[in-house]
Amino acid sequence: MNSADGTPVILLLAAGEGARFGGIKQLAEVDGEPMIRRSARQALACGVPVRVLLGAHADAVAPVLADLPLEVQVHSDWSRGMGDTLAAGVRGLQARHPHASGVLVALADQPRIGQRLLPALLEAHARSPRGIIATALDGRAGPPALFPRDDFAALAALTGAHGARVLLQREAARVTLLDPHDHDADLLDIDTPADLARASHPPADATDRP
Repeated sequence: MNSADGTPVILLLAAGEGARFGGIKQLAEVDGEPMIRRSARQALACGVPVRVLLGAHADAVAPVLADLPLEVQVHSDWSRGMGDTLAAGVRGLQARHPHASGVLVALADQPRIGQRLLPALLEAHARSPRGIIATALDGRAGPPALFPRDDFAALAALTGAHGARVLLQREAARVTLLDPHDHDADLLDIDTPADLARASHPPADATDRP
């Protein structure tokens, strides 16, 4: 894996327990492939370094990523919440890629975002390297979202259950929103077996297969 020198790094969050799912959500199959592996391959297709942050079920999940050219970080304190987990991921990224220009935070349980949204976020970052680029969902900023290195300290200081949303709200004047529909992206979060059933039966014209 090449070090990020003046380029962003994708941080794929996959540390949660998935209590509402009733099993190891990261290994649930979408199109015959474990969800975590599918999401990781979508990230790798962007051509920038990819780090996957594992936590709950890490011993079971890590083997399905073993042959992919990415970095895996295990956060043992994942139960402290999304904020703590994201902070640990950013600190790990800073240690491994001290010259990264930003971090693109993506969720492993959004396996239908397709092949256009992440590159669009990276391109927007290249045009506006000091701004925050986020995805619009019901008019609000959310993941996937790209934060420049200026925001690394704030991200690394997050704690508790709340992730980057507080930062997106506080820095709203610096946030550019991308419409997922303009990039053929489905932002469905897979939290339950019903969500997985929906993800397993995409619209007939879906074009997100890696």
